[in-house]
Amino acid sequence: MRQKNRVFSLGLLFECGLGFLGFAIAWLAGISLTGQLQPSLAAIELGLLATLPMFAMLGLISVTNWAPIVALRRQVEEIVQQLFGDANWLDVAVMSVAAGVGEEILFRGALQLWIASWTNPWTALSVVSLLFGLAHSLSTTYFVVATAIGAYFGWLALEYDDLIAPIVAHAVYDFVAILYFRSRAAAQ
Repeated sequence: MRQKNRVFSLGLLFECGLGFLGFAIAWLAGISLTGQLQPSLAAIELGLLATLPMFAMLGLISVTNWAPIVALRRQVEEIVQQLFGDANWLDVAVMSVAAGVGEEILFRGALQLWIASWTNPWTALSVVSLLFGLAHSLSTTYFVVATAIGAYFGWLALEYDDLIAPIVAHAVYDFVAILYFRSRAAAQ
C-alpha cells in the first residue's frame, strides 16, 4: 500500500509540475495565460460537450478487433491496473484533474501559444500535437491516438481562445477512461 501511495504522489507531483513548467515557459516567452484561464459556465459546458467525440472513440476502441487497437487496449488496461488498480474514485479524479490542468497549461497554453508567436496557429497546433503524442508514446498506436487527441485539445484551445474547455475535456475523459479500463482489467 505504501508503494501505491508513493507512485500516486509522484504521479500527482509530476502532473502538477507540468503546469508549473508551462507557467515558467509562458513567463519566459512573455505570454500571459491569465486570459486563457478564466473559468465560466460556458467554457465548462464546452469542455463537457467536447468529451462526446472522445467517448465515441473510446467506444470504438473498446469493440474493434483490429490487432493494433487490441494491443493498445491491453496495454492501457495493464498500465491503468498497475497505476490505479487500488485507487478509489477520488484518487482517480484528483489525478485526472491534475493531468488535465498540468498538461493543458504546458502543451496548449505555453507551448502552442509560444510556437504560434513565431510561426502561425496551425503550425503550432501540429507541432504541439506531435509533442503531446511523443510524450504519450508507449507504442506506435498509442502515439497516433495521443497525437490525434492532442490535436483535438489544441483545436479546442484555438477555437475558443481558452484553456478551460480543453482542461475540462481532458480531465473528464481521463477520469472516465481510467475507471473504464480499470474495470475491464479487473473483469479479466
